[in-house]
Amino acid sequence: MKILVTGGNGKLATQLKKYIKGDFLGKEILDLTKLEDIAKLDPYDIIIHTAKGSIDISLNFKMLVKQTNPKKIFAFTSRQGTFMNWKKNENIEYGLEKLTLNFVVYRHNLDNNNAILIEPGHMETDEEYKKTAELFYKFFIKCNFDKNMIFDLKSTRYISY
Repeated sequence: MKILVTGGNGKLATQLKKYIKGDFLGKEILDLTKLEDIAKLDPYDIIIHTAKGSIDISLNFKMLVKQTNPKKIFAFTSRQGTFMNWKKNENIEYGLEKLTLNFVVYRHNLDNNNAILIEPGHMETDEEYKKTAELFYKFFIKCNFDKNMIFDLKSTRYISY
């Protein structure tokens, strides 16, 4: 099984390396803001999308899926960054990035039903990233893609958009 983890050098991906064998590609190898980088990718069975940093990453997610043709997709989102901070005038780019990713994945699922948005909850410390990676791995190994919703890792339940 061939697995691609985007954002491969980030804090979450670093923790996921303890549980999952795959290609962990960071920005220096796979810049998701550049379509030419995406066009060079081979097919993958699974994508675990942890990359963040730009709205272009979320906008190019559709191209990433088309190029790699995965059977399963896990995309990390942020309900807090997207919706709970809407009254604050900070991190608006991050909120827009995650809102765009939510929309793209939700729309993709209307036709394909092979993607799950993952809400990891707040992560700041190394211990929080480690715990999130553990929780994700437990979900990952048994996931059956039967709901087009966001899975909240911390409460281990699905939440609606």
